[in-house]
Amino acid sequence: MEHFNINKKLHTDVLESKYGPIHSEIVRHDGFMRESFLSDSTGIARTYALTIFEYDKGNKEISIIDDKIKSGGLIGKVFKDFGFEVRKNVTGVFLIENPDWLKNKFKDQDLKSKARLSEFYAKQETGYPIIYGTVLEVYSPDFRPSEINDVDISQIHPTTDVLEQAGYTKLEIYDFLAEDKDFDRNDERYKKAEEFMKLFPDPTKQKFINYIKSRK
Repeated sequence: MEHFNINKKLHTDVLESKYGPIHSEIVRHDGFMRESFLSDSTGIARTYALTIFEYDKGNKEISIIDDKIKSGGLIGKVFKDFGFEVRKNVTGVFLIENPDWLKNKFKDQDLKSKARLSEFYAKQETGYPIIYGTVLEVYSPDFRPSEINDVDISQIHPTTDVLEQAGYTKLEIYDFLAEDKDFDRNDERYKKAEEFMKLFPDPTKQKFINYIKSRK
């Protein structure tokens, strides 16, 4: 059963262990969103990724990092090159219907793919964690089966905004995302955050789905 790496091992590392060298095919990278394919040396896309940016545009170092990513750098690797540790707060795992253009990029005619929504955290050793953006990763059926498993469900957490409203700090959240840790599900703050998410689901998921449906 797949175990999604929320820290240490990058998504591109996992892809490269199966398919060899991976490069980024950038479709869009502007002040609001990044759209790209992570493809192997034959040009077959193994992951389709959408990122809605959340970082402070006034942060000069992160802006430099963003420029390097815009120029073709792989997100996790560029942050690592600048001395950042990266972690992901998974906020949703679900299946999407593959439009024809995505089937063509994946070179796969499966009707559905697994998609994972997460907040991309980055932190330098002596700094405070920042969120670069909210990322949707859609996996080719060859890379990940089109099914949701127990590990997927166990890794889903409320969004950072909701966790902060419940009383957590970003540093606490970042620490709980370590490989050998997790949130205390019995913490009243966590229960409060979970209840809020049930009543008011995160609209970001639907924004991404609408974008995919509208794309030609």
